[in-house]
Amino acid sequence: MNTQPFLEDAEDLFQNAPFGYMSMREDGLIVNINATLLDWLDYERDEIVYQKPFQDLLGIGGKIYFETHIMPLLKMQGEVSEINIELKTKESTKLPTLINARRILDRSGYQPVYRFSVLDITQRKQYELELKKAREKAEHTVQRLKQINQDLEHFAYTASHDLQAPLNTISGLMSLLDQDGYFPDDSDGKKYFTLIKSNAKRMKLMIKDLLEYSKIDGKEIEFEEVSLNEVCGIALEMIENQVNENNATFIISELPKIEGEKIQLVRLFQNLFGNAIKYRSEAKPVIKVEFDDKGDQISVFVKDNGMGFEQVHADQVFGFMKRLHTHDKIQGTGIGLSACKRILEIHGGTIGAKSEPGMGSTFYFTLPKVSDKAN
Repeated sequence: MNTQPFLEDAEDLFQNAPFGYMSMREDGLIVNINATLLDWLDYERDEIVYQKPFQDLLGIGGKIYFETHIMPLLKMQGEVSEINIELKTKESTKLPTLINARRILDRSGYQPVYRFSVLDITQRKQYELELKKAREKAEHTVQRLKQINQDLEHFAYTASHDLQAPLNTISGLMSLLDQDGYFPDDSDGKKYFTLIKSNAKRMKLMIKDLLEYSKIDGKEIEFEEVSLNEVCGIALEMIENQVNENNATFIISELPKIEGEKIQLVRLFQNLFGNAIKYRSEAKPVIKVEFDDKGDQISVFVKDNGMGFEQVHADQVFGFMKRLHTHDKIQGTGIGLSACKRILEIHGGTIGAKSEPGMGSTFYFTLPKVSDKAN
């Protein structure tokens, strides 16, 4: 049987493998090396084999590590694996590698020989460097966001404190006027007093809850069972004057209970209802609220007969401080719908709009239903 072709193939595989291979004596002298590793190191075979100890291919730190760690392990355990070490090329360029080594006996059966497999991990190191830079950049961004959140929390605290002071003054003065008999029972004054007192109390609660919400830093809000019909009722109370002034009609279907944060949902519907009235047409505003059951969530539709807008602007209306009309034409800040989008994101939902000039608008969004366990 002719084994020559097999031996030639084996030699070719050894010399041109994607790994570097090398054998050395116990004193470190290199006795064999394949063409792949020679190519990486930019040496000729006769410059290495029986000419250089492995230590000559290492920097100072590498030599110390080799003598104090790698060789003792090879002598005691007979092998090492997954060792990161830098080799020096002929031009003293650093070559990051991953080595595995094993101790065997030479052909005489008496002298130990150490065989190394060497993997060039230059590309891996580059990836690691890029990953480190990306991680550092992400950490820097996180720190900036934390600082921004702290600044916003401080602003919210200051704003809430400054807002509560005049509210307390208004409530106190109204109570004094009531005690002095300025609001007789069954009078319009008594009705207004009750309404002012109720709204001042609700505004204090809104400010308090807004402050608590501003303190949430990357934590999920704890949801509870919320009646959407109750939420819509509160939202309408909050804009009662706007509803009456525009003679607006609201047709609200029997809505399900959902899992959510009540005060934020009130703000959601308050903003949508207020916008439906603000962007009214010449006709009396009629706003309908309907829903569609989607299994574990619902889709809510808030439809109006207002002025509408071009569908191409459907995404723009949810942008922060983005408006389709000038302040002179229709007053507003452009924050309301952006806040709606943020509230829906917190609830794991989405929001969109369909509209046509002169044909009204439909704002639709999803909310999670109350789970079966909750029922």
